[in-house]
Parts: sequence; structure tokens; C-alpha cells
Amino acid sequence: MGVLEQIVVWSLALILAGSAYLNLTGPDFVKEEFAHWGYPSWLPVAVGVAELLSAAALLFASTRSYGALLALVVLAGVVFSLSKTQEWLRMQFPLLMAALCIGLLL
Repeated sequence: MGVLEQIVVWSLALILAGSAYLNLTGPDFVKEEFAHWGYPSWLPVAVGVAELLSAAALLFASTRSYGALLALVVLAGVVFSLSKTQEWLRMQFPLLMAALCIGLLL
């Protein structure tokens, strides 16, 4: 694995792990955002678990593709949610992360 790929993998894994921490600990702003999107109260936990699994899977060459695919599913949900509420400018970071995941799959 080259240096650039290592940077991408570790960056994605750290971002996903941080996001998982927020979704799993459930601070008020996370609960409010999911409620704003009209989602059930249990969904942040499910998303947090998926983020944590994808972060862990990205760290191992044998499971990296699965981690990237799972992260893409989560990120597709983020983009869908933001588009429902027309929060176009907030899509930039999830779309960048999705592009990096696609790059890992190629």
C-alpha cells in the first residue's frame, strides 16, 4: 500500500470512527438532526455501528473493500438525508468521502 492510500485509509477510518462515536453516544444535536430528518430514535445507533464496522474494516487489506462499500452505503444515506431538507452545502464533505471510498475500490 502506497503512502497516499495509507493517508486515505487512515483519514476515512478516523472520520468514520469519530462520527460513530457521536452517533453511538447520542448528544442532543445528533438526536435533533435525525428527528429533523424524520428518522426513528434508534437509527443513530444503527448508523454508528455501521460507521464503526466500516472504519475497522478499512484498516485491514483483506476487508478494505467491504469497509469502503459499507461506508458508501452510510454516505449515500447522509447525502439522501441532506437532499431531503435541501441542505446542499453540507453535502460537500460526505461526497468527498464517498469519492475517496470509490477510489479505494478501483
